[in-house]
Amino acid sequence: MITAYKYHIQFIIILIVMYVLGVWVEPVIYVLFPLLVFLLGSKGRIFELLILAIWMLILSDYIPVKNATFADLQFAKTLKPIIPLSLFAFFLLNKERFKPIPAFLLNFVPFFIITVIALAFSIKLEIGIQKTLSFILMYTMIPIYISTLHREQGELFWKSLLTYIIGMLTIGLVLGAAVPQIGLLEGGGRFKGIFGNPNGVGVFLNLTFILWIILEEFNLIKLTKKERWYVLFVIIASLLWCGSRNGIMSVVLFYSIYRIVKFNWFAGFLFIFVFVIFSDMIFQGFLDLVSFVGLESYFRVDSLEAGSGRQIAWWFAWTQIQESFFLGGGFGHDENVMRPNYYWLSFRGHDGGVHNSYLSFWFDSGLIGVIFYYSALIRIYLKSFKMSPIVLAFAVSIFFNSTYESWMVASLNPFTILFLINLTIFGLNLRGEETELAESELENLALHPPEKMNISNV
Repeated sequence: MITAYKYHIQFIIILIVMYVLGVWVEPVIYVLFPLLVFLLGSKGRIFELLILAIWMLILSDYIPVKNATFADLQFAKTLKPIIPLSLFAFFLLNKERFKPIPAFLLNFVPFFIITVIALAFSIKLEIGIQKTLSFILMYTMIPIYISTLHREQGELFWKSLLTYIIGMLTIGLVLGAAVPQIGLLEGGGRFKGIFGNPNGVGVFLNLTFILWIILEEFNLIKLTKKERWYVLFVIIASLLWCGSRNGIMSVVLFYSIYRIVKFNWFAGFLFIFVFVIFSDMIFQGFLDLVSFVGLESYFRVDSLEAGSGRQIAWWFAWTQIQESFFLGGGFGHDENVMRPNYYWLSFRGHDGGVHNSYLSFWFDSGLIGVIFYYSALIRIYLKSFKMSPIVLAFAVSIFFNSTYESWMVASLNPFTILFLINLTIFGLNLRGEETELAESELENLALHPPEKMNISNV
């Protein structure tokens, strides 16, 4: 991973400079960021474009502390719509480079069509069009870019990607310890690092953990023992510190099923069956164990039964879905309905939106959209399962995680882009045998890269 840092050191410096300018000289960033995107795209630096997208989406998730202007990252929220448009523009300019187009994307075409039709019932059509366009572009462009980068750079790409992600999480840990007014919730509460809230940290960590395991399982990267321990430390430390119950459970589910299916795929199915059928008994046993070891406060047991107010939100969402049951109201419809009722829901113990991806999809695309979207996922999962049963662990973890969060219905967040990267690996059955590089070759590339990032060229 040190090799990847050496290879991309100049781009890392650019990101640091962009962050400083965005925080302290905000008007400048509105000129420099589009210029940087244009220069990277014109030079064909598609890896840097991908990292810039992840970086900007993470920053846009951040919620600044009140009266703390040094932590104001509003520029990221304003500029992030440029990401899908720029990815699409550079794809059009270099179509031959991006061929062949991943065939598994065809599975989502019926869903895309339904989301466009649903716009006819949108409360805020302009917002609905923007969200629909960004969703379609991200779901098509990210797999296309990932496929191309894998084909062109192989292990160097995957190791650099993981290095950047772990580097961002490391910065979060440092902020939590050194600058708690930024890295923790107000009042010295739970850890949130560089994200907007602890639950966001949990979702991102679950997807990062899955990505790491898949990359090693499919021989896309080879890490040293020290690198593995460092990656594990960053993920576990962040996960335990943020205290996201959904994140912790999703990681445990994925890893448990992953280890079982490596032994026997039938045993994996049996484990899932037992987990679903006896979930109430498992839940009660978990509560008893938490009480026995004295961790009621850490796991916030008093709010477990009500799901931190989510049951109120789910009930309210279900009543509103009846108004647009089959086709929904277009992307953004869930927000358009939930936000005007924020204070009513808050008074009853819920802060936030729907907190359930299935209901959010139902809000936006109706029952037909839900069927089309999840049938597309299931088709990809079933085809991938024939090649590797680890997809079963991925699917269950994501299905569980999205039960308590609505991130899947959005596109411009740091979670969806990681989900699409994982999905692309499965959808294309990407393996490392053909593009695998030895560590000595990676070192040589870091010292003498053929097209090394150069500030003077950008």
